[in-house]
Amino acid sequence: MIKYRALEDLSHDPKLAEALGNMVVVWAHAEIVLFATLARVADISLNMAMSGYYHIPTFEARTKFIVALLRDWNPGRFDNNKIQTSVKKLAKLASTRNHWVHGDWCANADKSETLIFNHRVPVESKNRRKPVKAADVLNHCRAVKKRASDLAELIDWEKLEA
Repeated sequence: MIKYRALEDLSHDPKLAEALGNMVVVWAHAEIVLFATLARVADISLNMAMSGYYHIPTFEARTKFIVALLRDWNPGRFDNNKIQTSVKKLAKLASTRNHWVHGDWCANADKSETLIFNHRVPVESKNRRKPVKAADVLNHCRAVKKRASDLAELIDWEKLEA
């Protein structure tokens, strides 16, 4: 039986640590694009949108609020359906991030395998533990960057005012 030990850090896998650091920054950027979307939809300044956005307690609530506003938004030159789809696609990626950020990080004895335990899954399930590699995190980062970039273009982010 393989035994796993809880990790205190990722010093044994600097590439994975770097990828996770990049994930934090990529998601921070995605959140900026989301509050810019709120600014566009609510026709308010970026600063006002940021203040309101970060007073909504969870990421899920923030994205649901934006989508709710989009349902009644008269966008003029903007494509409401594409913006809604883009927000929803970006929001779906958050579960992967949450799994990594809030997971139980462990490694085998020689630290050749890093994984996350999901304690919500039954002990006997193969899905209880999942290996994590830098390439997995980097693929996730690319997906988040692409979705955030697409959304920024759809809302004409560059023309929003602070």
